[in-house]
Amino acid sequence: MLVRSLLAASLLGVLGAPLGAQSPADQRLAWRDQLLAADRAMADTSSVSGLAAAIARSAHADLALLYPGAPVVAGRDLAMQLLAAQDALRSLRVRWTPLYAEVSEDGTLGVTWGATALAATGATGAPLRMGKYLSAWRRGADGWRLVAHAQLGLLPAAAYTTTPGLRGATTVLPSSGAVADFARADTEFATLAGREGAGIAFATWAAADAVVFPGTGELVRGPDAIRRLMTETTPSQWRWAPVLGGASGSGDLGFTVGEATIIPQGGAPAYTKYLSLWRRENDGRIRYLADGGNGRPGP
Repeated sequence: MLVRSLLAASLLGVLGAPLGAQSPADQRLAWRDQLLAADRAMADTSSVSGLAAAIARSAHADLALLYPGAPVVAGRDLAMQLLAAQDALRSLRVRWTPLYAEVSEDGTLGVTWGATALAATGATGAPLRMGKYLSAWRRGADGWRLVAHAQLGLLPAAAYTTTPGLRGATTVLPSSGAVADFARADTEFATLAGREGAGIAFATWAAADAVVFPGTGELVRGPDAIRRLMTETTPSQWRWAPVLGGASGSGDLGFTVGEATIIPQGGAPAYTKYLSLWRRENDGRIRYLADGGNGRPGP
C-alpha cells in the first residue's frame, strides 16, 4: 500500500496539475483573447449601428468618457446623454482595430489602444481620415465592460454640442490603495513636467514600450522617441491633474483620467483632458503604457 501511494505521488510530481487546469500564464492569455474579442465586437457594432450604440452595449456603469470638446463625463447614463445630443457624430461611421492589449495578473482590468477609421455614414470607399483610441476595461460576471474610453481625431472640439444639465466629473480619488498609487504617479509626472519640461517628464515616466499619439497623427513609441517629439515641438508649459482613476485588484495595471492645460510659448492656452494607461513594473515603479486625449471647455 505504501509503495502504491509513493508511486502515485511520484506520478503527480511528473505530470503536474490535473488535466484541463490552466497555468496562470495560460489563464492570462485567455483573458487577453476575450478582451480583444470584446474590443473588436464593440468596433463592429460602432461600424454598423454607430459609436453611441456601441458604447451603450459595452459600457460599465462607471464609464469615464472623453468626448472631444466636452468635459470629462463619469457614468454610463451621463455618457449616453452626451452622445445622444451630438448631431455631428451621427454623420460619421466609426470603426477601429486594436493594436495592443494587456490584462492584469488577476484578470480584473485590461487596457487596449489602436487605430480608428472614420468615414461618412453610408460611405463604401476609403475612410475620410484616421484617428486613435485608448480604452480601459473591467472584467466581471458579465465579461469585459468598458470603463474608460477616449477617441483621438474623431471630431474637432468645436463640433461638440453642449448638453443641457450635463455635469463634468469631479475629483474622486482614494487616499490609499492601488488607485491612489497610480494617481500619485500621475501627479508626480505632472510635477516633473512643470519643473523640467514635457520632454524630460514624458520620457522619464514612459514604460519601455510606451506610446503617445500626437495631434499630427503618427504613433510615437519608446522613451527616446517620445523625448524627441516633445523637444522638437513648440516649447510649452504643461499643467495637469487626475480626477478619476481605476486599478486592478492585483495592483499591477491601472488608468487615470484628468484635465490639462497646455500653454505654448507666445500662444493661447489649450484646454484638454487625457486618459493614461499605467503598468506597475517588476521593480515596483509605475510607468505609463499609453497616453492621449482631446479638447475640453475652457474656464
